[in-house]
Amino acid sequence: MKVWNDPFFWAFLSMIGWALGPLLIGTKKFGKHLSFGVISYLLWEIPRIIMVAPFVDQPRFGASTILMVIGIVILAMAFIFAAIPAFTIEPLTGVVAMKKLRTQGFYSIVRHPIMFGESLGPLGVALIFRSTIGLIMFVLWVILIYLYTFFEEERLVAEYGDEYIDYQKKVPRIIPFIKFL
Repeated sequence: MKVWNDPFFWAFLSMIGWALGPLLIGTKKFGKHLSFGVISYLLWEIPRIIMVAPFVDQPRFGASTILMVIGIVILAMAFIFAAIPAFTIEPLTGVVAMKKLRTQGFYSIVRHPIMFGESLGPLGVALIFRSTIGLIMFVLWVILIYLYTFFEEERLVAEYGDEYIDYQKKVPRIIPFIKFL
């Protein structure tokens, strides 16, 4: 099997992209340059899509039109949750102090709507392409993204104090309607 057909090669590349994001964007030197954010984002996203593609060798579950439709709906929901809030921030660059805490719109549903969308996207693509490995990796990515929110929230509590703590009590972290996670 060639490395290009190995789903774990693509998962590995995606994990490198995910790790580079906080490392590069979170620093004062690299966080100012949009190009580093774009590179790490593309390295995170593109392999996650290629990994489940039909030309990549892996076990696949049975074809079903309903699963494909569910996958498309999930992918659309992920795009909406990730893209719309992303346009209201300065994406792919270092942390910029916000003037006011965002608690309206998607931020009233979950505290991290972009991360919610980023965690749902791979599930939709895995269902569309019937990828067993994609489903397994979806679970790992959700756990990884969920753990990352703890670091993000630590910074937000330091920046907004009691206002953010009150917000945490009212709005679920990353999964709508489930506050205890």
